[in-house]
Amino acid sequence: MIGTLLYRLKVAWQLLTGKIKYIPDTRNKTLILKKDIDHKISESINQLDIEFVFTEFGEERINGGGSHLDPNNRLQPSLSGIKKHFPNARITVYTDFDWKETAGINIKKVISPVTDSKHPRFGYRTVDYFKFFALSEATADFTCALDSDMFFVNENIYSLVFLTQKFGFCAAQNVRQIFNLDIRISKDTQDIRDESLGNGYSYNQSPMTIWKNDINGTTFFNKCAEIMQKDPSRASLVMWKAAWKTGLYPYVLPKQFCVCDGDEGCGDEILLHIGHKTVKNYYKL
Repeated sequence: MIGTLLYRLKVAWQLLTGKIKYIPDTRNKTLILKKDIDHKISESINQLDIEFVFTEFGEERINGGGSHLDPNNRLQPSLSGIKKHFPNARITVYTDFDWKETAGINIKKVISPVTDSKHPRFGYRTVDYFKFFALSEATADFTCALDSDMFFVNENIYSLVFLTQKFGFCAAQNVRQIFNLDIRISKDTQDIRDESLGNGYSYNQSPMTIWKNDINGTTFFNKCAEIMQKDPSRASLVMWKAAWKTGLYPYVLPKQFCVCDGDEGCGDEILLHIGHKTVKNYYKL
């Protein structure tokens, strides 16, 4: 968030000094909350074994994006979206404390294997480690690791299932896209020492998906978990290292599947990351 603020201050200064020109805001401001789809699509979805995975650590709900989130309903708003669009889905939560909301939820109380437990980013690293771990061990037809602060816009979310079936495993795009920028303005990074020179693509971690028995996805996420455990850092960097080492990489989802700070008003929105205060305020949620 600090990096984003500094970037915006830089742009504001360039506007004031005339180095760049003002461009009117023509972004979309209206969400389409209902999408008519072929009934065969919903029938196909209902026949599948679908699992959504959450990784929630620490009893206090902490959000780094700036939005106020309900401290008493830990999985909201994501859980409501799942219940609406995937009512038969399994819900699994990896956690380190005694979970209160257990009805219809598979709770897995675990201990983090991630090294350096005193590091200030240990919690974030643990959250992403168990996303990678859960995807590498997935048994459902379709498994999705998701943050708890995602707003489901409409039935276009069903396409995520079929994109995963077609390509094997998927990950959201990162608004920063190129790693050199991600490294410069983000926390918990390391220098990229491979021949890509930092010019590879940066991933986001919500949503990440895998289709049952997809060997490439299993290999990729297993490598992600291994790297996060032994040489932890920012999850996007861990994913890049895994991709570079294995030569495998997920299908990158368009920004509409994870509308983050900077993507507001993109149009055709599917999932909103309303933990980002700018996103929540933009759409008035």
